[in-house]
Amino acid sequence: MLVDRDYILEKPRGPSVPKKFFDQRVVPLAVDASGALEVALVRAADRSGVRPYIILSVSLAALTLSALAVLRRKPAHGTNSRVLSQILHDPGLV
Repeated sequence: MLVDRDYILEKPRGPSVPKKFFDQRVVPLAVDASGALEVALVRAADRSGVRPYIILSVSLAALTLSALAVLRRKPAHGTNSRVLSQILHDPGLV
C-alpha cells in the first residue's frame, strides 16, 4: 500500500468510544472519590489529633489483615479450593 498525499492530510476522527467513556466517566469518578477520601482523612486527623499518615497506614493494615483472614479461612466441606490453597501456601507459585 502506498501512502499518498490525501492520506497524510486526512484529519483523524477523534478518540474511540471506549477512550471517550473512560475519559468522561471513569476518570472523573476516580478523582472525585479520591478527593472525598482525602477530605475525610484530613477531617478525621483534625478531630482526633492524629497525623493523617498514621490513620491511613493503620486503616490499610486493618484492611489487609481482614482480607488475609477471609482468604485463609477454611472452606466449607466439599468446596473445591485446591488451587486457592496452593496459591496461598506455596510461595513458589506467586
